[in-house]
Amino acid sequence: MLSVGYGFDAHALEEGGKGLVVGGVTVSQEWSSKSHSDGDALVHAIVDALLGASGLGDIGTFFPETEENRDRYSIDFLVDVGIMIRDAGFEMISMDSVVILENVILAPHLDEMKRNISRSLGVKKALISVKPKSGNSLYPGQVVAHAICLVREVKP
Repeated sequence: MLSVGYGFDAHALEEGGKGLVVGGVTVSQEWSSKSHSDGDALVHAIVDALLGASGLGDIGTFFPETEENRDRYSIDFLVDVGIMIRDAGFEMISMDSVVILENVILAPHLDEMKRNISRSLGVKKALISVKPKSGNSLYPGQVVAHAICLVREVKP
């Protein structure tokens, strides 16, 4: 059986702070996400897509806004979700994503993002796609991410 999941996340940006993390990479020290964890919108969208495709729920179910998760690296959530979907009998076939961000150029960081995501999930980097977009002034002061994941049931 094949299953697809879709994830979305968005965070407002603020100047300064802890730095802007996208795909497990700090892409800017000038900006940061207003968030409970590290505010990695891309990873949050991927987590939701994988959990949805596997029928397991959503990011808030497993990683609520508690003190335990305050300022936590979202890439750690992805490691946990990779284990969860495997334990549930699924494997990821592919992941495609779009990150919309006006204030920071993501292209120089794409390879490292894909490497972080693939390593966290234990899959080949070739299965990961991250496409940066500027948003053409439609999303000022935000980082927005969409992700879609295809999984296959490996245990009936």
